[in-house]
Amino acid sequence: QKGDIDLIDVVNNLRSKIAACGHTLNVSLPQIVVVGGQSSGKSSTLESFVGREFLP
Repeated sequence: QKGDIDLIDVVNNLRSKIAACGHTLNVSLPQIVVVGGQSSGKSSTLESFVGREFLP
């Protein structure tokens, strides 16, 4: 999605500028584990949580 790409570009640009000053930008991303049987709604739950589809 367009907004996601724009945000990635902003973060990458920010990382480059910070690196040029001799520093680093460490962003800790959350990690989520989803466990369940086949066709139990794991992907649907995650898609609803993040507001976008993962699979076609």
